[in-house]
Order: sequence, then structure tokens, then C-alpha cells
Amino acid sequence: MASRMHRWRLLTWVILAFNLAMLLWLVVALDAAEDSGRSCVGDLCEEAGDPTSSAGTWLVVLVWLAGAVLLGAAWLITHHTERPTRRPRRGWHR
Repeated sequence: MASRMHRWRLLTWVILAFNLAMLLWLVVALDAAEDSGRSCVGDLCEEAGDPTSSAGTWLVVLVWLAGAVLLGAAWLITHHTERPTRRPRRGWHR
């Protein structure tokens, strides 16, 4: 398996790195949305429980989805299947 891993295309590694970075960003955003209710005073504490307070988390999810679609499309477009090349016939030509 290790011998096949180094033969992956560069775009495959970019997609993997993008997904790992987005997962990390999502964890950080979820942690920030969770902690937002603990460090507030007065009316801000009531607003922290509001579902719209996690808008940053949803933004991360939307950016992740858009990036995954764009990178996936780029990967499919640039994917070259290994097909045997045709050799021209020798002899008679049109």
C-alpha cells in the first residue's frame, strides 16, 4: 500500500489536505460556537443560545462543500485514464 500512496496525483493530495484543513476549521468553529455562551454578560448570554449564533459554523460547512465540489470537478476533468495508444497502420494509407 505504501508503494501506491506516493504515486497519487498532486491534485489528490491537494484534495486530501483541503478536507483535513476544513475538518480542523469546522472543529474550531464548533468550539467557538459552543464557548460563545460562557464568556458573555447580560443580553449577549441570551443571544448565544440562539440558533443563528452558529452561523460561522454553517459558513465553514458551505465553504467546505463548495471547495469539495470544485476540487472534485477539477480532479475528474484532469483525470487521464491509461488507454493504449493506437499505432498507425503500416503500408496502405488513404
